[in-house]
This record gives sequence, structure tokens and C-alpha cells, in this order.
Amino acid sequence: MKHITIDTELKEKIEHITLGCISTYVKIGKSPEALIDELKHLGTIVQDKYAIENIAQIPAIKNTREAYKALGKQPSRYRVSSEALHRRLVQGKGLYFINNAVDITNYMSIKSGYGICTFDAEKIDGDVLFRKAREGETYIGIGKYELNISGLPVFADNQGPFGSPTSDSERTMTSENTTSLLMIFVAFNKEPHMKKWLEEASALLRKYALANGIEMEVIER
Repeated sequence: MKHITIDTELKEKIEHITLGCISTYVKIGKSPEALIDELKHLGTIVQDKYAIENIAQIPAIKNTREAYKALGKQPSRYRVSSEALHRRLVQGKGLYFINNAVDITNYMSIKSGYGICTFDAEKIDGDVLFRKAREGETYIGIGKYELNISGLPVFADNQGPFGSPTSDSERTMTSENTTSLLMIFVAFNKEPHMKKWLEEASALLRKYALANGIEMEVIER
């Protein structure tokens, strides 16, 4: 497990932060039909349950939006990934299926409501600090242009920021060559059930990505 800490400035600006971390070895590849079926079934549940105007009130999403506001970011412009996924489903746009690691991440993000970051651990340079991005900091988002991340809560290593609950970077993204995975649930609240979420994600990683050597850690402030 990478050494992960929460920066003092975030602790001062946001009342509660809980990080749920999974470190594991995996085999990355195309998602099997069983995993895609699970995602589609969950998508149907979300479509039936929520209207577009109710998504921002889902507790995990609401807490993240409030944390973004506390950091000076507009949550409607920089949506947490879980909110963006919910909106796609409710709008009938469906999901993209990328690979087993990404699809498991999306499944757990939709189900829990939390932004979840998934990285190729071998591409992370040194220890990990969860902090507020500084003015002028950017990175290339996955499948996106250069993102202005200043003010966002980000994970950073010796080379700088590489991921956030809104969008991860291309630098540390997973691929079919990934063998070592780091997955982090980001909760801006006290989450007494974080271990349960980690166990559910670990079970999916074992089932669909042949995960082994799983380590789990909950970090709170």
C-alpha cells in the first residue's frame, strides 16, 4: 500500500474526510458480460429511482459538492465522477465500458455515490498527498483536454497532481499493462460503512480482475 496522507489545508477547510483505499495486483482486460450486465442492471435502478434534479441531493454527492464549494470550486462545473455517472444514466445516455478495473470503479461509484479514483500504482512516484491543487496546476484528464484543476482536491506525488474525484489523469491511468492497482474512495463525511464498500469492491476485483494480495486501509481526519 502506498503511503497516503491528507494535507493540513484540506483538514482546515473541510470538516470530515474519509479515504477508503485498496491496493492489489490485478489482470486488466475487457469486462466480461456478467460485469456489464451488473452495471446495466444498476443503471436501470438509478434511472427508475432518480430525477435529474434530485441527483445533487444524494448524501455522498451533496457532501462532495459542499466540499468543492468550501475550496472555491463550482460543483456544477467540476462535477464529481459519481454525479456525472448518475446524470448520464438518468438522461438515458448509458455508460462507456472501458476495462474491468474502470468498469468496477464506475459500478462502485454509482452504488456508493462517492468519487472513486483508480490508478496504476507503478506510475505513482513516491508517497501520495491528498491536497488542494495550487493556482495554475493542470493535468491531462483521461480522454479529455488539459484540465484546470486549481482549487480541486487532488492526489499528488513527487511529480505533482495525478487524480481527483472529478477526473483522473492520463499519467497514472490503468491500461492492459497494469498489474498493480490503487483504488481510493473519496468521502467528504464520516463514513462508518467505508470498510463495507471496500470489501464489496475487493470482491468484484477478485471476481472480474483476478485480484490477489489485496490490502485495505481507511484514512480519516
